[in-house]
Amino acid sequence: MKELLKDDKLFEIIKSNYGNIAQFISISPKNIEKPKLVVINNLNSYESLNTKSLIMKLIDSSRSGMVNIRSFSKVSAKGHKLHYGKEKKDIEEILQIIKANASNNMYSIINENIDIKDGGVSGVVLGNIIEFSPDDTPKCVEKDGICKFGKELGYMLLKKVYGFVPNINFTKDYRVEFSIHPNKEGVNKEHTILWEYEKFENYNYNEKISWPNNFSKFLGDKVFGLLIADCLGFNIPYTTVISRRVAPFTFGKHTGSSEKWFRTCPLVKEPGKYITKDSWLDPFDTIASEEKKGNQKMNLASVISQESVEAKFSGASIVSKNFKDDIIEGVIGKGDSFMVGLEPSQKLPKNILNKILEVHNKLRSHMDILGNKLSIEWVCDGKKVWVVQLNQLKNDSTITSQHTIVDKHASSFIKFNTDEGLDALRLLINEIKNTDVGIELVGNIGITSHFGDILRQNNISSYISN
Repeated sequence: MKELLKDDKLFEIIKSNYGNIAQFISISPKNIEKPKLVVINNLNSYESLNTKSLIMKLIDSSRSGMVNIRSFSKVSAKGHKLHYGKEKKDIEEILQIIKANASNNMYSIINENIDIKDGGVSGVVLGNIIEFSPDDTPKCVEKDGICKFGKELGYMLLKKVYGFVPNINFTKDYRVEFSIHPNKEGVNKEHTILWEYEKFENYNYNEKISWPNNFSKFLGDKVFGLLIADCLGFNIPYTTVISRRVAPFTFGKHTGSSEKWFRTCPLVKEPGKYITKDSWLDPFDTIASEEKKGNQKMNLASVISQESVEAKFSGASIVSKNFKDDIIEGVIGKGDSFMVGLEPSQKLPKNILNKILEVHNKLRSHMDILGNKLSIEWVCDGKKVWVVQLNQLKNDSTITSQHTIVDKHASSFIKFNTDEGLDALRLLINEIKNTDVGIELVGNIGITSHFGDILRQNNISSYISN
């Protein structure tokens, strides 16, 4: 494709069938009374209509009943103010914006407003990566909290959530701004909208994933980690996600059981804080009651129903870049009591340890995108190891002994008896978080228990003394 002006590029996308765009009108600074380009559904003739009349028709044709106004010049295509969500009552303001743009020799693009809070995502595809965020425009890539994937993995994950992949038919040497939507939108009534494209030299970018991010919070931290594990081919119990923001979706593998687990999914990982049950619960009552445990306006992103696994063994692991630093802890049967520190880790049979190590080694093979230290919760039915949680460990500390949780300098340590529970530990952490005081956990618990999770999450110097 030859390099065109921003509005000509949009027109070229539709004309050459490269994809779908939002309905739009563009105005040249040389003539603000008559639009340069007009793409409005079911409008076959517009030569007799002026700019004001066409904007009103565009608003009528938009599902939202609103338009946005962007601007650009021949020498500066990016970085100009976006006027968002203007309605019919704002028509004089819209015309004044166009007039002001023209006085600065700027073109105006007036496009239909497509709701950015409809449950979809917006972002950019460039080379081998895709970056995106919910509740935002493609400019989200200039802000904190974006979600980044290698393009192939990102497309796979988005298909599991939405049922379709972004329809972006450009080669790797193009930067393409896009949005995807649960409802069909735009000129062609499709799920993908293209907003801009630009040619660049092809380059392979780092595909490392980092979470929490805006999309992991949107789905729930637990759901996000399990989706990644499912995309990478790990055994994930068949999962139905009931989310606040997107329609229910499923992923994972059938376990062979007709019984169900019910699990809550907070925006970010909060180990042991919210309910998990080995039977179905009323999701509406549960969310209403569990939300009261949190400190934010919204604490739970979703709930999930999973096919249960016949738990012969259960536990948790820390997976390091060097296999010698791996930690595997678990118990015979269900692991609920172990994870909250009510049951000590037991010696696991060698054949079960070997099965878990196979999972570790597979995770290690993906550390270029997952990071160099991970934690998982797992259940083994005697034949397969099922991953029921996957998280990144972000702090740089190394576990130097079987009792150290976070290896970091501390001027002193406060003793904390694990019988006091997880909520009491959270309160203590809040008191010492910005000091150089550490915590000595007193109790016969595992490093991989939720006590350890919370301390790692907050990067508190800590160890266990029995």
